[in-house]
Amino acid sequence: MKNDRPKLLSVVSPAFCEASNIGPFLTATMEVLERIRTTRGLDWEIILVDDGSTDDTWERMRQETERRPHLRCLRFSRNFGKEAAIAAGLAAAKGDVVITLDSDLQHPPELIEKMLDIWAQGNVEIVDARKAVRQRESSGSRLFANWYYNCFKALTECDLKESSDFKLLDRRVVEAVKSLPERKRFFRGITAWMGFRHGEVLFEPPDRVNGQTRWSVSQRIALAVDSMTSFSSKPILLIWGLTAIFYIFSIVVGGEAIWTHIQGNASTGFTTVILLVLLTGSAIMTALCVLSTYIHQTFQEIKGRPSHLISDTAESADHAASDTP
Repeated sequence: MKNDRPKLLSVVSPAFCEASNIGPFLTATMEVLERIRTTRGLDWEIILVDDGSTDDTWERMRQETERRPHLRCLRFSRNFGKEAAIAAGLAAAKGDVVITLDSDLQHPPELIEKMLDIWAQGNVEIVDARKAVRQRESSGSRLFANWYYNCFKALTECDLKESSDFKLLDRRVVEAVKSLPERKRFFRGITAWMGFRHGEVLFEPPDRVNGQTRWSVSQRIALAVDSMTSFSSKPILLIWGLTAIFYIFSIVVGGEAIWTHIQGNASTGFTTVILLVLLTGSAIMTALCVLSTYIHQTFQEIKGRPSHLISDTAESADHAASDTP
């Protein structure tokens, strides 16, 4: 068991255009947290982060703070992305242990008790909730996810297959995450990279009850590229590989041209020249794309801008009173 009995559990949940889910999410989550308070004597708080929603999400959040306890809500000035929302929630969380989960109810709040049981044994600092099966999705999305996980593992040696942002973090892990200076973050990758001891639970994501996901194809591709290039420099080695291949190709083609010339069988070689130009041009453009991705990462970090800006906050009266010295 943990030597120091925890006093506070923080639940952090980002939300983007989830107006119809905020109420049901809070009801389901608070039911679990109240049961935990009764059985374990563990106080709790919930921190919702509105990631610049364009619907009534913020208004719903604000209304919930007027009738529900232990709730604090943060509102971004615009859409900065889920990773920034998680970072903002972790920065605001005060708990000895912190749970991160989505607000669309595809991360079952009932698992929180099981995650606490694993953490309380004192053998792990992080408990990951992994998907036993994937949620309903198109075959294209499934293929893209499998490709991404395999590529990420090959580049970083971190296995994120069927992982999620549903995690339990010990306070030491939260402080370690907050201490990282990088601004463009990938939460799943960071928690895997940090090297703390991990436990895991399996779950089956239920179907969304309300609304539709706003996670577009372009956003998935952007996250895949950013996460892989921010965690590994191996893609740069692709340039060396392409260079080696084309050196060999040039030697073979050049040798053949010299030999046919010596034999007196030289021809115009138009097809060969066109093929060589196309392949070389493609290799050069590929190398430039890889380099530009890393330049983009460097540009984002070197500007030193904050990962997010908070434009408004709202909190339950009891939560505000607990912050008063």
